[in-house]
Amino acid sequence: MSKVTGIVGSPRKNGNTKILVEKVLEGARRKGVEARIYILNDMKINGCQGCFYCQEHGECKQNDDMKELYLALKESQGIVIGSPIYMDYVTGQTKIFIDRLFALMRLNSEEKPLSGKRLVLVYSQGGGNTGESVMKEISRFFEFLGMETVGIIGGNGLNDPGSVLNRTDLLKKAKEIGEKLLE
Repeated sequence: MSKVTGIVGSPRKNGNTKILVEKVLEGARRKGVEARIYILNDMKINGCQGCFYCQEHGECKQNDDMKELYLALKESQGIVIGSPIYMDYVTGQTKIFIDRLFALMRLNSEEKPLSGKRLVLVYSQGGGNTGESVMKEISRFFEFLGMETVGIIGGNGLNDPGSVLNRTDLLKKAKEIGEKLLE
């Protein structure tokens, strides 16, 4: 069975980003895909130490919850990563997660564990209108890892928790992207 992993980088328990990521996963499940969601704020993930152990040994030496995420990402054909836009960028939780993907870059190797995986990026933003451009920038990093960005979904004016529930356009689009994620 195909698998999709959802990653939520919001500190809010049931914030707008999580709601949108869940809608994408709901769409994927409608196509018979097994989907699991991880909440970064509930996990113990240390920052990258820049020690390059991973480049020499093929894995990060830190013993934290990122090990579970490495396995989930490798086993999945589709990945959904969501973050609110805080201070004109992704949250600190999301940035630490992205930094720790250095272990999967394998600079001196042809091995790319995330190559061929399909990616959807999700954002929510209160004020401002830079969310989509931030996600486009981040997608280039994931493309460097060999992943294909198949969609970016999000919106502005979503500061209040649950306000995305009033945006039926975004909810519908998120579910549609999920249905097409692995096609």
